[in-house]
Amino acid sequence: MSAPVRVAFFGTPDVAVPYLEALIEAGHGVCVVVTQPDRPAGRGQDLRAAAVKVAAQAHGLPVLQPESCREPDFAQALRASGAETGVVVAYGNLLPCEVLDCPRRGCVNVHYSLLPELRGAAPVQRALLAGLTETGVTVQWISPDLDAGDIICAQRVAIEPEDDCASLFARLNAVGPRLLLHALALIAEGVAPRTPQDAAAVTWAPPLTKADCRIDWSEPAERVRNRIRACAPRPGAFTFRGERRLKVLKAVIVPGSALAGEGQPGTAAEMPWEGYPVVYTGYGALALTEVQPEGRPTMAGTDYARGARFARGERLA
Repeated sequence: MSAPVRVAFFGTPDVAVPYLEALIEAGHGVCVVVTQPDRPAGRGQDLRAAAVKVAAQAHGLPVLQPESCREPDFAQALRASGAETGVVVAYGNLLPCEVLDCPRRGCVNVHYSLLPELRGAAPVQRALLAGLTETGVTVQWISPDLDAGDIICAQRVAIEPEDDCASLFARLNAVGPRLLLHALALIAEGVAPRTPQDAAAVTWAPPLTKADCRIDWSEPAERVRNRIRACAPRPGAFTFRGERRLKVLKAVIVPGSALAGEGQPGTAAEMPWEGYPVVYTGYGALALTEVQPEGRPTMAGTDYARGARFARGERLA
């Protein structure tokens, strides 16, 4: 193993926890953990600590929770920690230059795409929505501009046909911590590259909106299915059956359904497919294999079909 690096770790949600654990297990000195302030959550709106804070406290690590990284005392506290490198994984805020300059070896970020493709907050969701068959993990030097830093290293990851956000995140999380440790080894040895990104190849991955999550049945079946994959398991792609919202969490393209004139987009087929309710799209048909009716738990499409029969030609909107 290369020499350990003293690290300031910036992260907030559960997706960042494996990276913190990997740094600790590899023997790097995590001298401070920076995460978002506790936020109200749940029905009672009680203050709840982020997953990274919980993990940091379990290891007895000091935690900083600034409302803004521009607070003058924050940069001072970061310098006092003695961190050589900042590691940022899903922290939730851009770091100002005065913070980026604190660690003497710079700050790095783990991003879930092959930069410069899919810069932004939702690269996994946008990769699925676009129907891509490949994405990856990139470790980059952080620059003041969003996801525009020079690249240290990257690794490609295939997107499987059945992937949704949960399964794709799981495989990216299996690759990311190892890639981060590799980048830190290069930094420790003083040989970490700085490969500029191709500005002409930049694409963007903004957060999903409510409109992104609403199913448009006039789209081809493959496109509708990609939307369902991109929104699953949360927030869930949705349609309306009458006035009630129906989330569709998994769907399968019905074999042989890509025939002209089978049914109007958004209408239910008279016959189910293998017990699943079937809805026609602009080209082809989808069997709804996992759904969540409004006010009810997630259920298999077969169970939903038995309890809530579709009328012939019934339209979803």
